[in-house]
Amino acid sequence: MEDLRKLVQIVTSRGQKSFPLIETKAKGNSKETELFIKIKKGELKSDKEAANTLYNCAPDDSRLKMLKSRLRKKLLNHLFFLDFSDERLKISHRYEYECLSLLFQGRTLMNVGEHRISAKLLQNALKLAEEVEITSTIITCLENLLINYSLTFNSNLYYKTSKELEKYRKLASYENEAEGLYYTARLELNKSVLSKRKYLSTLQKTLDRLLELWNKTNSPTIFDFYYILNITNQELQGNFSEILNMTILSEKLLEEGKINKKRFDSRYNKFITVYAYLRVKEYDKGLTFAEANMEAFNRSTNNWFAFMENYMLLAMHAGRYELAARIYDEVAENSFFKKITVNAQERWMLYSSYLYFVNPSKELLKKSYYKKLLSSIPEYSKDKQGFNVAILVLQFLYHVQQRNLDVLANLIESVKKYAGRHLRENFSQRSLYFFKLLVLVVKADLDYKEALQKGQELYKGIQATPVPGDAYAEIEIIPYEQLWNILLKTLEKLEK
Repeated sequence: MEDLRKLVQIVTSRGQKSFPLIETKAKGNSKETELFIKIKKGELKSDKEAANTLYNCAPDDSRLKMLKSRLRKKLLNHLFFLDFSDERLKISHRYEYECLSLLFQGRTLMNVGEHRISAKLLQNALKLAEEVEITSTIITCLENLLINYSLTFNSNLYYKTSKELEKYRKLASYENEAEGLYYTARLELNKSVLSKRKYLSTLQKTLDRLLELWNKTNSPTIFDFYYILNITNQELQGNFSEILNMTILSEKLLEEGKINKKRFDSRYNKFITVYAYLRVKEYDKGLTFAEANMEAFNRSTNNWFAFMENYMLLAMHAGRYELAARIYDEVAENSFFKKITVNAQERWMLYSSYLYFVNPSKELLKKSYYKKLLSSIPEYSKDKQGFNVAILVLQFLYHVQQRNLDVLANLIESVKKYAGRHLRENFSQRSLYFFKLLVLVVKADLDYKEALQKGQELYKGIQATPVPGDAYAEIEIIPYEQLWNILLKTLEKLEK
């Protein structure tokens, strides 16, 4: 009761800012609430709309500016009361938020002279931060406790804490070095494809140093930097078997307690494991793993949709089209589908269209974008590069099936145009080989035997060319080897 009595006294004597929060469920009790609700409902998207609706004034009217300022302050106050217990969040973020809340409370009480309750809160924050191994927060806790122990003349705890602080500051120096290495690498890897490829040759030195720092400290922060950067490096270079080795090793380290379970992102590890199985063509293992780990992801999150993409592609590459149809149905029926990014929705449009082509059904045709995609004109913008190849290939396959020679002739011009502009580098060699096969089919007037004979060398070229790293790859929804066989079967049927 003594603690509560003290807190009541502090809150009462210090007072509070008037109306520090917005009443989010109220119905127009104030202008701030009215503005909040209308923004939430999507009714106001500009200053002009807000000015007309709320004050019937110009957008630069001082009343609107002051109203926006008041609402902004109140919304920022709400950050102190957000629910971070949501399982969809990264587990370490939940603990970090709790630590920061305790730190804020402890520091606030210390600032108003209440050192006893402050020490309890700071000690709780420290215990939690040590449990999660968040070094920066541990240091802040220890620094505040040092101040507290000094002001309360607690010599024993002061000097004990001082030694602890020295230890963690040394650890922080290693983590700071690792952080600098990591974010420099991320910066370089986000530049142009040419710059990225040049940087890859020096990236291994960074990874070696990160691994050295982790072995020296066992810091989960440094391990995260090494883990993510190593996976990125292997992905860009097309070493997908190494990604699989990394994810399996991480699970082992997690089981052995060598990685902090409250820091490691186990869901991402599951996601990237499925992706690696896809890229190393171990489809059965990947499908089994994906099926077993679906429940790790909340259906309302982008992570679930991303996981399902790899699951879908595994099924498509394995020729398990009935399973692919079930996966697509589950995605299409998810009420959160319309909330994912436009690019993600377009990828699903492609997947469903390819699925319909190889496994047609009236039910799938209703749900897919097959007809729309066949009549679309690919956009040659940078962010559509992976889509364009897939769209052109699907259109070509359809018009071969329909014997539309005039349309095919036009498509060949599109293929040549695209290949000339975008497929000059080695990393597009598979697509270039396949495009040449498409041209060959048209020049052979859809003759099965001629296409089979003349296409052998190009087909061998595809087989001998590995799938490029993810940074350079076009989407192969169905591998080119399989598509060529599907195309040959189509040509054979046309002759009967």
